[in-house]
Amino acid sequence: MKLKSHSIRTRLIQFMLVVTTIPLVLSLIITLIHTRESIKEQSISENKKLIFQGKTNLANYLNNINRASIIVYSDPHFISNLSKSLDDYQAIAEIYSTMQNLQGSLPDIQQVYLHSRLSNQSTLITSSVPRREVREAPYAGIDKYLNPEVQTTNTEPPHPVHTYGFPPSPLEKTDLKVFTFYRSINRIPSTKQLAVLAMDVKLDGLAAICNQLYEAGEEQLYLVNDQGDIIYSGNKDEIGKSLKSLGLEDKLAVPHANQSGYVDKNNAMQIYERLEVPFANWTLIKQIPHAALYQRSTELTTINAVIAALALLAVILGTLFISIRITRPIKQLASYMNEIQTGRLDINIEVNSQDEIGTLSRRFRQMMDTINNLILRKYKLELANQTNQIRALQAQIDPHFLYNALQSIGTLALQHNVPRIYTLLTSLAEMMRYKMRSNEAKVTLQDEINHLKMYLDLQKERFDEQFDTTWDLAPSSLSAAIPKMTLQPLVENYFKHGMDPRLGAGRLSICSWIDEANPKRLFIEIENNGTSIPDESLAMLQASLAAHHQAGEEQRIDESASIGLHNVLMRLQLYSEEHASLKIENLTPHGVRVTLDYIWERE
Repeated sequence: MKLKSHSIRTRLIQFMLVVTTIPLVLSLIITLIHTRESIKEQSISENKKLIFQGKTNLANYLNNINRASIIVYSDPHFISNLSKSLDDYQAIAEIYSTMQNLQGSLPDIQQVYLHSRLSNQSTLITSSVPRREVREAPYAGIDKYLNPEVQTTNTEPPHPVHTYGFPPSPLEKTDLKVFTFYRSINRIPSTKQLAVLAMDVKLDGLAAICNQLYEAGEEQLYLVNDQGDIIYSGNKDEIGKSLKSLGLEDKLAVPHANQSGYVDKNNAMQIYERLEVPFANWTLIKQIPHAALYQRSTELTTINAVIAALALLAVILGTLFISIRITRPIKQLASYMNEIQTGRLDINIEVNSQDEIGTLSRRFRQMMDTINNLILRKYKLELANQTNQIRALQAQIDPHFLYNALQSIGTLALQHNVPRIYTLLTSLAEMMRYKMRSNEAKVTLQDEINHLKMYLDLQKERFDEQFDTTWDLAPSSLSAAIPKMTLQPLVENYFKHGMDPRLGAGRLSICSWIDEANPKRLFIEIENNGTSIPDESLAMLQASLAAHHQAGEEQRIDESASIGLHNVLMRLQLYSEEHASLKIENLTPHGVRVTLDYIWERE
């Protein structure tokens, strides 16, 4: 009964926490999501209407400027006056009069510039004294915005007002920003350009329209053209600059393929509307940060969160007393485990409770007794095995004696004038010395290459020079540390399974290099032109190598046909925390390639 009572108590505590926490959290989440979606839909709808109205007002404003520029065609003598000389004062006066009427037609027109291609006269009308002079071409830069073969009207983004090449007047403002409207004056219906008209328009009219479309300080409004130039911005310092130069090119998502829409990205809602004016490909963008958009929903969520926190606090205080009685024996058991971790396997675990924790503690004590008995048996078995190994080693031939004997035979070969035998014996002796260096688990790639060259020297003698070896070793790779006896097993497979005189002269290629991105990553590639591995056997071998690192002590992979490859891969993985791979593949028309990918001395 006690076990059931304690178990029910635990479940009751969990149930109280769950039925209190989950509804509160779900209520907060649902309220937040629903409120935010409602606010988002309402804001999108309202701002779409507002931006559409702003677009309409801007289009009307620009069309008024366009209609004002047509005044030059209303004067019946204006076109003919363009071709008259500078000595015709009446024609000049009529041109002045028409241009002054144009400047005064709208309050935002700062100045008007005209260049006649017939008489090469340039005229500038400002609020001060009008100026004119003879030029071969209009003011530099106009052709960039007005190509008579493509369009007859265009606009230039905001820029500081300039004097179109005339000397500046002390009464005129030089730091005023304007945008310029250009019109090509033609003899209709002909498309030949007779003159170029430029009107510098102050930004006051644009600002008056745009300032009504957003809340300064919380929102931002941009008016940009297709080239990314800012026509208007709530920040006056940004006007006339490009989005790219300000780092806003990626933050303002304006898909010009659509006339209107909205984009939600970069923690802000962006509503845009494209102006339908041929000479001003502008887009109006209103940016509303999420902090301003969801301010009301955040306040409501904060209130609900405070209420939920108070409710949770009451539940937690009520359940602490009950949970303490359950957690105390768990902490005691954890302290026993910590002492066992330090090596005290014979610690006495005292258990008095009869609940589930008491049962777990008693089972843990029984498990420790079993482990102690197993450790004792294992220790005795290791002592016996070590004794047997010592006896087996004593029965073996001393490898140093064999090495010295080979040196003596080599000396005898020199005395009988047989240097080739001495060379082969020396190679064999050096290979034995290399293998006897048991205290070195890892060597440099240079050491492995030296050992492999001696091995290949012996094999050349064995196979009567029927194969050739090429080396392509990156100097930076020779200092890499790899497990000893890594390369020889990979090359041995060629002489055991791949070498076939019927395929022609044998060829071995050994390459090594270091990954440029990771100076600790070594690649070794060994190729031969011998017999290829049958497809079925190659597939089984590749699958076995791929699953090698997943095989545990209770799952052994059949490696009877590729012990050397598996042994190499296992040692590489042990010394690189399994950041190593071995790839084997057939070559065309015949041959085999083995590639090692190994990260050495990982930090």
